[in-house]
Amino acid sequence: MADHARSTIVINARPAAVMGAIADIPAYPTWVGQIEEAEVLEVGPDGRPRRARFRINAVVVKDEFVNEYTWTGDQQVTWSMVEGQAMSSQDGSYTLRDLGDGTTEVTYDLTAETRIKIPGLLRRKVQSGIVDAAVKDLKKHVES
Repeated sequence: MADHARSTIVINARPAAVMGAIADIPAYPTWVGQIEEAEVLEVGPDGRPRRARFRINAVVVKDEFVNEYTWTGDQQVTWSMVEGQAMSSQDGSYTLRDLGDGTTEVTYDLTAETRIKIPGLLRRKVQSGIVDAAVKDLKKHVES
């Protein structure tokens, strides 16, 4: 069964700067805690990643997977996993809302399912922790 987690944070930067950091997938290992390796495999016509490969170590799940991305300006990016080992599915999004004062509200949604049997409570706790850490890491990275 797939689990969903969501987290929202306000970042002291305009949407273009926030989305620029999100689109810089090769830099993820330097600021996203559980990502050990990230590589863009294909670039879309807008110059942003269309497909990317990741290697993660998320404590209870280590995995290597490929995501496919759809970008909507500086408002949203969505992705779906197209290849994976430990995960059987992953769908996510970052949705950005310009608050009009030089800040951006960022909402991160992630729905994932693993092939590995992990008790539901632990699985949901880990996923929630990953999503919360991701928005906090993004804020720290963009504001530094």
